[in-house]
Amino acid sequence: MADGSHLRARLGETARTLERELFSVLDGVKEGAEDPLLCCLCPPAVTEVARKVRWSSLVINPGSTSTKVAVYSGLTLLAQDELPIPVDREDGVEPRVGSVREWFSRRGLNLSEVTGIAARGGFLAPLPSGTCRVVPAMLQDLERAPYPHASNLSVPAALRLAELIGPEVLVTVTDPVTCDELDPEQRLTGSSLLRRDGLAAHYLNHRACAGILAWLLGCTSAELHLVTCHMGGGMSAARHRGGRLVQVSPGFSGMPSANRSGALPLHQVLRALEQHEVSLSDLRRELLSEGGLLALAGTQDFKALFERARHAEDPAVRQKIELVRRFFADRIAQAILELSAATAALDAIVLTGGLARDADFCREVSARLHLPVPVLRLPGSAEQQALAAGLLSACADPSRQLDYVKAREELAARRRQEDALLDLSIFEPGPRRPVLPPTRLEHVLALARADELLDVAVVGADNEEALLAVKLAVEAGGLARFLLVGPYARVAELAWELDVVVDERNVTLVDSADPVATSMELLQRNQADTLMKGSVMTAALLKGYLELMKKKGPPQRKMRLSHLGLFEIPGRDRLVAVADAAINTYPDVEARLEILENALQAMHLLGWKKPKVAVVSAVEKASKAVTSSVEGETIAHRMQERDDLVIEGPLSVDLALSPFSAREKRYPGRIRGDADLLLVPDIDAGNAIYKAFTVASGATIAGAVIGGERPFVLTSRGDSSRSKLSSVALALAITRRQKRENVA
Repeated sequence: MADGSHLRARLGETARTLERELFSVLDGVKEGAEDPLLCCLCPPAVTEVARKVRWSSLVINPGSTSTKVAVYSGLTLLAQDELPIPVDREDGVEPRVGSVREWFSRRGLNLSEVTGIAARGGFLAPLPSGTCRVVPAMLQDLERAPYPHASNLSVPAALRLAELIGPEVLVTVTDPVTCDELDPEQRLTGSSLLRRDGLAAHYLNHRACAGILAWLLGCTSAELHLVTCHMGGGMSAARHRGGRLVQVSPGFSGMPSANRSGALPLHQVLRALEQHEVSLSDLRRELLSEGGLLALAGTQDFKALFERARHAEDPAVRQKIELVRRFFADRIAQAILELSAATAALDAIVLTGGLARDADFCREVSARLHLPVPVLRLPGSAEQQALAAGLLSACADPSRQLDYVKAREELAARRRQEDALLDLSIFEPGPRRPVLPPTRLEHVLALARADELLDVAVVGADNEEALLAVKLAVEAGGLARFLLVGPYARVAELAWELDVVVDERNVTLVDSADPVATSMELLQRNQADTLMKGSVMTAALLKGYLELMKKKGPPQRKMRLSHLGLFEIPGRDRLVAVADAAINTYPDVEARLEILENALQAMHLLGWKKPKVAVVSAVEKASKAVTSSVEGETIAHRMQERDDLVIEGPLSVDLALSPFSAREKRYPGRIRGDADLLLVPDIDAGNAIYKAFTVASGATIAGAVIGGERPFVLTSRGDSSRSKLSSVALALAITRRQKRENVA
């Protein structure tokens, strides 16, 4: 990159002149004339071609309350508008498309003449900056968007409009909010669990500001070292270096904005979660939709707030508004200063977005910076022009288009390569004693690891969920070798598609037309230590396993297979076990005692010396009207003399898991919100608790089928990747400790 000293000198001498030039460019945006911002953002060669060819371009930019649209003929702005979303109309792709078509009709424009559509990107996969032609893979990625956002409607709406026009229409996306160009050191946090990404910043406007300033200075944006700060309904800031946005303060977790809280004090968040003062849903709303100015002042409109300060008669109201104003000026300045802490001097700071129209507020922000750097204002947004410039560049020179899938995969590969470095241990940790009993699922994973790998037969390995679990376990290392049992061709093809490496060391194919029978043979010959369900039916696997156990002779005690789930619930400092939520449907008292015995044996192996068992019912006192309460009392009474557990029943879930509820209800028992195991009455209650934990509370589960000679794994399509890995680890951890006890 060129030495920026001459640019800094020029900026320092002519900052106010340059700002006047910026305002002059903005004032030149008028319908019926060439758009000066668009001219700034198009390369000269593209500008020349666009003036000759005069492509007809539609820009569509959906927001939460409106859709911004613009139509260009070449570089000439024919019409622009902001189409409000009626509060009484359901939002979606078709209503947005309908409002655009109605607007074309009102303005006397012909939709069929449009040759290209520039769409705002939405939450696509992470990408480098640039312009991409819209492809089907984008729709697939938008279905998995990490955040609900109006911009996610842009691509499907643009494609729907393109269908109405004709097959030759070019549809593009430029600089979506999922651009990610961070330097590796900017991805680090003080935790090994989390990394920063570059998502959720106003990339379109950040890059447009850099492009406009570079045009005015007669240089390229790659020569500038800038901080741009977008201050609008959403807020974000970015540092530009070498033409990339190498560091960002993102829109969801950086500065507070109109309806987002921005960064929160994590130690207070943790305490509030632990004390059940807030829920994950509360936090999500504060972070994404109901925080920020809305939470502090009851409005999302900064202009209305500042206007209220001028006319409010109540001194307390004026004082509160001034306090909120200072708060936002402080936080914005702090974000800019954090980004300014770089090894090279900045050339300029640019304040942009709707709030940049308020010169007084911008002066308040600037007064807090104390940097020898010019602070410029570029009010409003150049997003529409940036989208149009991307489309015109793609029309003039198709080689400028990024291949979306290729760019997505190359960035993912580069990040994986960086992760290998970022994950590198500098000092090898000393040997750690296992955490017994485990309080987190990572402790279960540690219990499953050993130098000697166990052998796991995947029963019906032509199954995506099972192979993904295998892939995760192999990548985790130190767990197991996997025997992929099933039809060779189908298993090999699926393994190749999912990038599961069949290396005969960690993963081996075992060709079989009858995976259940083959897997049982592997178990019988001690060539497999345990099983993982793949494509075969659960009933077929259980039947095959039970038949194998019969062949081995009568067991020491009656064998009953059951399911044990260990749940890691956000806000709790210990795992919660549940039995049985998956195998036994409506067990009687004797069957439930067997299920309990299975769970106790597994938990004792994993380090629980005296687990606290809550026999779950809807009430805490036995009542003939509630069958589960009578059974709960019987089970608790039958097990009361055992010294390897603490058991109480019947017990409601709130008393079992909430110390607060136990205190409020003055419950006198020994289990007061600290139960280790919930013994559920039937599969209905168990499944409801399972789903409440995982779906409503964000819990991660490790689950295994126990009660036989060895535990085995049932993976589910709904399980997260962490749950899949944890379930494999649970079965392996129990198996290792069973084998160790047998040897002893």
